Amino acid sequence: MGLFDNIGAALGKGGAFSGFVTGALARQLPARLAAALAASPYGDAEGLLERFREAGFEAEVASWLGSGENLPITTEEVMEVIDPMTMTDLAGALGVPPSMLPGLIAQYLPMAVDKMSPDGRLVPPA
Repeated sequence: MGLFDNIGAALGKGGAFSGFVTGALARQLPARLAAALAASPYGDAEGLLERFREAGFEAEVASWLGSGENLPITTEEVMEVIDPMTMTDLAGALGVPPSMLPGLIAQYLPMAVDKMSPDGRLVPPA
C-alpha cells in the first residue's frame, strides 16, 4: 500500500481518491520540485542530484537519469542526504507537512528525475 493509499484510508476515501491524488501529484511534481529547489541551497534539481551523488548514491542517480529501471531510495536515505532545516523549507515550499516529505521524495524523486531527463540529461520543466 502506497503513502497516498494510507492518506485516503485515513480520510475514509477509497482507492479512487488515492489514485487521483497520486496522479495529480505525479503531474505537478517536476514543476513544483523545481520551484522549491530554486529557493533551497541546492538551487535546482541538478544541485539536489549532486548532493545525492556526494552522499554515495551515484548508482541511484544514474538510474533515474538513464532509460532503464529506476533504483529506489528509502525514506531514511533521503533523511541522511537532506538536512532537517532544508527538509522543512522544502516541505513549506511544496505545501506538505515536513514529516511527510522524506517519504514523498523517496517515492517520487526517481520518477520525477526520470521524467525530467528523457535523453539522460535534466530538462527543466516548462
